[in-house]
Amino acid sequence: MLNEKYWLNGLSFLMFWLVSQPVWAQADSAHTGLAYSVRHEFADYNEEILYFGKHNQYFTVRIYRKNGILFRTDSYTLLPKTLANGFQLDSISRIIHHGPTKIMYPSGQLYINCEYKEDVLNGPFMAFYEDGTIKRKEFYKSGRLTKSKCYTLDGVEQQCEPFYQPAKFLGKPKDLQNYLGQKLATVLDGERVRRVNASLTINEIGQVIRVSVSVYTAPYYESQVPAVGNYVQQVIRNMPEWTPEKLNWKPAINDGEATSSTCVLSIYRTTSGVQCYMSYRL
Repeated sequence: MLNEKYWLNGLSFLMFWLVSQPVWAQADSAHTGLAYSVRHEFADYNEEILYFGKHNQYFTVRIYRKNGILFRTDSYTLLPKTLANGFQLDSISRIIHHGPTKIMYPSGQLYINCEYKEDVLNGPFMAFYEDGTIKRKEFYKSGRLTKSKCYTLDGVEQQCEPFYQPAKFLGKPKDLQNYLGQKLATVLDGERVRRVNASLTINEIGQVIRVSVSVYTAPYYESQVPAVGNYVQQVIRNMPEWTPEKLNWKPAINDGEATSSTCVLSIYRTTSGVQCYMSYRL
């Protein structure tokens, strides 16, 4: 059954699965001019991917409930393997949210209407009650919320928190940086191993339930990737509780309810030592 509260970040896991796993599902495809579509049937939902553009670098993903009602539609762009500055992207980093997104209630009525630009929300963000009444009006500029208004079913304006509130690290960033520096200083030397990105899946109560790691090395040191990746996973999973008897993360909030989310922890070395930076996928 589809998790109704994976409204904004549910496709993150789906797209990771698409590019990293074989598709064990019934599939068929259809070609129409310069575009073509691929359909997959899964146990809990059906999926249609429409590719277009000269090199199929643009695609729209539509997810349908098993009863045939549209659940959501998202637009994506596939970046080149190597950017103009020579930086190489892994298969996950190449896929960015770009274009309109729509999310529906189980009845098929519109729930969310928004747009992404280069992987962040940009422009109007509208949420609706199931009867079509406006629930929320927000405006984003390059991923930053600039305006927000909420309404009751009767159309009366009311105060509210932002629709989406990312997960929050409850420890001190300095303590986290010191911990990672102690554990990874010999591994992340800045020459052979240059940078590590760890994607942490944080569940509805603030537990880290999944860690996936991308390792960036100098040429000819690619053989170190599996060992370094496994070690970084262990270091993150064995992270101490920064506040005794409390989890390290406050879960993300989506339309007033806790939801699973992803934190990307970028770890790299500078002249002053190992540094880290946290970002959150919306």
